[in-house]
Amino acid sequence: MFCEDACLGSSCGLEKMRSINDKLNTEVVERINGSQELVMLTNFARESNEYHYKKCLQERISDVSSWRWVLEDLSKRLDEAVRALKYEENALRVVVERIKDEIQTKQASRPGAMNPLCDVVEEAIKQEYNFLKEEKKKFENLIPELEQQTANLEKTKKRIDKDIQVKDQAISVDENCVDKNYSDAVVDANWKEKKKKGLPIKKWEKRCLTLKRAGLRALSNSIVTRQQVRGARIQLSYAAQAMSARVDTVLRRRIHSNAHKLDDLKWQKEEAIRDLRSLEEEQAYSEQNLIEVMNQERVVAARIMDRAKKPSRELIMDDANRKLRTQLSQIRTFSKELTNNIDRIVSLQHAVSNAISKIDCTLNDLSHILILDEERLSSRTGEVEQKSSSTVSISSHSKMKPQSSEQLTVIQEENEDDYPFDF
Repeated sequence: MFCEDACLGSSCGLEKMRSINDKLNTEVVERINGSQELVMLTNFARESNEYHYKKCLQERISDVSSWRWVLEDLSKRLDEAVRALKYEENALRVVVERIKDEIQTKQASRPGAMNPLCDVVEEAIKQEYNFLKEEKKKFENLIPELEQQTANLEKTKKRIDKDIQVKDQAISVDENCVDKNYSDAVVDANWKEKKKKGLPIKKWEKRCLTLKRAGLRALSNSIVTRQQVRGARIQLSYAAQAMSARVDTVLRRRIHSNAHKLDDLKWQKEEAIRDLRSLEEEQAYSEQNLIEVMNQERVVAARIMDRAKKPSRELIMDDANRKLRTQLSQIRTFSKELTNNIDRIVSLQHAVSNAISKIDCTLNDLSHILILDEERLSSRTGEVEQKSSSTVSISSHSKMKPQSSEQLTVIQEENEDDYPFDF
């Protein structure tokens, strides 16, 4: 017997084949729909992933660029701070050299002929000299500290510049990833082995924040250091000017006082010379008078001798003889007093001559001191000495013309309040 399924024309076989065909058709449609859906999902996922990937790259580029801008701005400010600190260092060296010059200039202010006598002027000069030496030592100690501060600042700037270069490379790589066409990209088989281990974003942000804080701290320290150095320079300028003005004042006062003393000594010398001349005239008059008295004594003695030639019986102590003897005694008394007077005049002449010699010595010393003080004042103030008419051994000096002193170039301060220091 034949099987009914084998009969092509059988209705049962057709129904079964139709059923199988419908089932297969349904599966094909479902598979096609599923495949299309999968393709659509794949394309959507690829486009979505590409969009999110580029968006993440753009955000990452933006974050890195913002940090790079912050660090570049900080690097520029650090570079300006380094230049400012180097300027302050050069200014300190100039200040030290000027203090050395001032100390060498003040060598002319040492005590002169009256060195053992120490007055207000010498004390003020010594105080100024010691003050300049202490300030010179202080500024010399500031220079190594400023050099160390500059080195730390340059080290911090170098770290920031290195990080900026790394960020530039990272931005360049990310931008290349955004713009690159990967249709023909070739993947290395061992790329997983060569893959670098990445850092967490928190650690990266912490590192950037640490660099920013270090840069801000270094910048703040540099600003404080600059202000301290500048304040020390200004304080030195004011203190040195005040001390120099004090020394110049007491020096001018002593010059004025010594000039009056010099005039007084000149007057005393003139008076002593006048007294000496009067004593010489008086001595000559007394010696002439003594010669006359001695002649008178010789005359009286000759008269007594002539009257003694009378005979012995006629030698009588009469009034004439008594008068001659009284006159002789009186003349001898006058002669003795005149001799003593001449001795006193000679002694007084010696005393006046010694006084004139002492006055001359004092005049020479005072004149030398006055010349030294004027030279001190001219060397201290940098004035040109002009000689005028001189009356005695020293010449009076006219007013001096001051020279313009070289000034340090002032650093233009930037607005330091426009940058946040909230680290």
